[in-house]
Amino acid sequence: MNKEILEKDYFNDLNKIKETIRQNQNKAMVYVNSQMIMTYYEIGTIINQRKTWGSKYIQNLANDLKEYGNSYSTRNLHYMSQFAENFNEDEIMHQPGAQIPWRTIIEIMSKSKSHKEMLWYINATHKYGWSRAMVLNQIEMKAYERSLIEPDTTEVVKSDDTLKEMFKDTIVLDFIDKNNLKTEKDLKNQMIDNIIKLLNELGPGFSLFGKEYKLVTPTGKEFYIDLLMYHTKIHAYVVIEIKIGEFNPADLGQLIFYVNAIDDLERTEGDNDTIGLLLCKDADNYVAKTSLNKSSLKLGISKYKIIEELPEYLEKRLNEKNK
Repeated sequence: MNKEILEKDYFNDLNKIKETIRQNQNKAMVYVNSQMIMTYYEIGTIINQRKTWGSKYIQNLANDLKEYGNSYSTRNLHYMSQFAENFNEDEIMHQPGAQIPWRTIIEIMSKSKSHKEMLWYINATHKYGWSRAMVLNQIEMKAYERSLIEPDTTEVVKSDDTLKEMFKDTIVLDFIDKNNLKTEKDLKNQMIDNIIKLLNELGPGFSLFGKEYKLVTPTGKEFYIDLLMYHTKIHAYVVIEIKIGEFNPADLGQLIFYVNAIDDLERTEGDNDTIGLLLCKDADNYVAKTSLNKSSLKLGISKYKIIEELPEYLEKRLNEKNK
């Protein structure tokens, strides 16, 4: 190709990029992040049109864009190229992509295995207000893969999108000390000692109402609920019962009693029906689904896993799902 034509095209590209930067630097501060993301996307698109020119093209751009600051380094220009390659314009302009911090987008692109996974983390980050550290933690705990497994819940939960969001097949307790985990009380104590991490893992809206919450019946009987939560988005009490072993159908009877009792004794006019979550080490799919079948209550069963157990469990469940 004629050298003069190459130089002309190069300087046309350079001028386009400079103009894109100038235009977006003048936008109102409230749009700074989204405009910056769109700027990076446009620059990445321009760069990708010159892929055949080799790596020197990006190096030259980085040198000639120094006047606009460190954001246009060789490394960052490569990320912009990846960004434009991984997403189409509609996914950036009409979805939350433009509202996510750039460094978070880079982490999501770098650590995701597919386009679907990237979009899932971007949407979840926007929806739940995750910081970059929280996104990294969720990626490590394989939140996307876990989202692909439908949790065991009653039909009343399955038919309500808002309710469905709060139930997960697997809760990852990455703070658990295995060496000091022998009884259900040990598990509950470690969960309470790490309550902020637990609430983050359960999801937005959960707040702790009481540990070993004392429930006194009108007849004077006393019972203790492992964890009583209140969900501020759904406006309902959430009873969480914890079992250190595998799910047993008899465990559900206890949970149902607590849910009905909280509905009767604690729920006020402003509260919705109480929700029940049984958290156990493992559960046979058939036994869990059959136990929940035909119940009109808002109930679900989740498995807790420590981080080391997660890969094997997910591989097994996802293989079952894909059969």
